[in-house]
Amino acid sequence: MTYEDMNGNGPQNGGEQQYGVPRATDPNGAGPQFGDPNGGGTQFTGPNMPGGQPGGDWWHMNPFKLVESWLPEQAKRTIRVVYGVVGLAAVVLGLALLFWPGKTLVVFTVALGIYFLISGAIRIVGAIVEMGLPGGWRVLDILVGVLLVVGGIVMLKNTQLSATVLTVLVTMTVGIGWIVEGIMALAESWRIPSSGWAIVYAVISLIAGVVVLFSPITSMVWLIVFSGCIMVVLGVLSVVRAFRFGRN
Repeated sequence: MTYEDMNGNGPQNGGEQQYGVPRATDPNGAGPQFGDPNGGGTQFTGPNMPGGQPGGDWWHMNPFKLVESWLPEQAKRTIRVVYGVVGLAAVVLGLALLFWPGKTLVVFTVALGIYFLISGAIRIVGAIVEMGLPGGWRVLDILVGVLLVVGGIVMLKNTQLSATVLTVLVTMTVGIGWIVEGIMALAESWRIPSSGWAIVYAVISLIAGVVVLFSPITSMVWLIVFSGCIMVVLGVLSVVRAFRFGRN
């Protein structure tokens, strides 16, 4: 067999590999080295390929498992601890929302009021002592800080009412979000060839949003129950993940 020289100098001896010209066959005529697995050439196998089959189904490998296997043991332990702590916190908070919703919302309101107080005080002090801050930004920071401090004080002095108002506001925000989502889904559905499911999703989202807006108190109760259940489920999954992360 002969090759054509890259400089056009005519046929060359097939037994001599020319520089820059790929070898298409084995010099002994064994057939293709790469390509069809049945072509008699070199085959690729590996420990991750079931049964040592040529080529294997390497595309079925889980990239997350590969990342876990590359992490050092200390990093794996840290991630397990994070998963476990977050999962337990989610389970406790979910159960508290399911069994003691009123007290849980009051505790959340107190924590939010304290956060507003601290954040507002930091903003006011920072705006006063920070050098080189423009006058407009300084005044704006002081005003925002004062509003945060006042809001925190009001929330701490009226925890029960603040918890109810906050919950209703969150519920109405969810309702508005569902309405906006339904409108966007309905607008986008006209560009999709098979838009039946998109239209159904848009209509359900719109109806749910309207119901939440017109019945915020009833919707608030169901939203609390739903949030508690979701947090318990996600917390349990996170705890399970903590035990399984990085283990074969």
